[in-house]
Amino acid sequence: MLSFLCRENTHEGGNKPMYDFITDLFNIDKKMIKKIEVISSKDLTEFHISLVSEKLRCPYCHGITHLHGFSKPKVINHPKLTDRKCIIVFKNNRYQCNECLRTFSGKNPFTFSNFKNSFLSMNNIMKSLSNLNYTYSMVAELNHISVTQVQRYFDSFVNIPKIRLPESIGIDEIHSKMAKRADSAYLCVMVDNKNRSLFEILPSRSKSELRRYFDRIPAEERNCVHYVTIDMWEPYKDIANTYLKNAIIAVDPFHVVKHLMDCFKRIRLNIMYQAEYNSNSYYLLKTWKDLIERDVYLDNEPVYNKRFKKKLNKRNLLDMILDVSENLTLGYRLKEMYLYFNENATEKDCESWFDSIYEAFREAQLPEYNEFVSILQTWRTEILNSFKRPLDDRKLSNALSENINGQIRTYLAVSNGVRNFTRFRKRCLLSLNRKVFYSINDQLKSDKYTTDKKQNN
Repeated sequence: MLSFLCRENTHEGGNKPMYDFITDLFNIDKKMIKKIEVISSKDLTEFHISLVSEKLRCPYCHGITHLHGFSKPKVINHPKLTDRKCIIVFKNNRYQCNECLRTFSGKNPFTFSNFKNSFLSMNNIMKSLSNLNYTYSMVAELNHISVTQVQRYFDSFVNIPKIRLPESIGIDEIHSKMAKRADSAYLCVMVDNKNRSLFEILPSRSKSELRRYFDRIPAEERNCVHYVTIDMWEPYKDIANTYLKNAIIAVDPFHVVKHLMDCFKRIRLNIMYQAEYNSNSYYLLKTWKDLIERDVYLDNEPVYNKRFKKKLNKRNLLDMILDVSENLTLGYRLKEMYLYFNENATEKDCESWFDSIYEAFREAQLPEYNEFVSILQTWRTEILNSFKRPLDDRKLSNALSENINGQIRTYLAVSNGVRNFTRFRKRCLLSLNRKVFYSINDQLKSDKYTTDKKQNN
């Protein structure tokens, strides 16, 4: 066991460097410290701390007070030092009023009244909770406290200010058991496309829930929304047209392409199942499907193919696949035509280009493409709007929504089920919105909050 005494005054035998280290460790003004005694063992480091007396006014009558002994030592848990548990043993000053004779304790700079963990312990906990990769259980285990205590800290310290509707909104959904299943099995996730952050999660993606949300927002604020990106969920479009009257609605290009690829896949499967099992056609459509369904480099060096007993590269195999069926070739050409349009069209030429592609799909009369033709017809305006580039020369899309949804899904997966929607919403906003912050006391706040304050000043 190692024990030593630290005082700020080095003439009294104190250790000044150690003293400075300890005061920095506890985030406390060194002028407040009267004495620090450090007792260290193999598994535990104890800091026995007493403070200098202050000139305080009586909290009852505002009279002049004097020092009146010490309170019972209070044990406070502190973050580990290296691999050792760390505690603060704090003897608080007691004061007595010269006029009313009442007594009271001085301020505890290490924690709140009746709390067993230091401010810095709480700060470490809240920093961990700002990362969705950490579950409440993981944070509790790391800090040797209960899950319930971690959740109480989170509920107490997280602040969600009023967040105005952003200029560009991305609306998407995520499947969850927390959703109001009478309305929907999906939560509604809304993001700020311009500032690239999450700004709201609703307990349902239903039209009734969306109405309740937007009804509470003043029309003046709603009219400042200029762009809305959505997937092809009809209620999103209806709500945007009703409440966001100045907004241009754009369909996410990825979802349109996904529908196209699903339709083309049905063409391939229908032709494959019509072919004789284990025939060359079946083999090509089964084994080499990626050549027609994915973006694959085709001009590789020829490789010996055991089935055809000759060297073939991927372009040779693609040509053989397209020879299987005229409908497959037609479906493939149409699919590639739309993908090229989606990748290369601009806001100026997209309308005429789109119309010619629509006619090509319609005239082909492939049954598997009927659904996609209907999508092109129904969502024409919103698809064309996606070619606008108002934000950093990026097409309007739900790419950010998908990215944020991925982070939320990861959190749901690692947390092994989340049931409290209110806490779930706060947790996601704390992690994915720079305006949502935690504040423990005047000195300990979210780093992002401090940064934002400096920028605003």
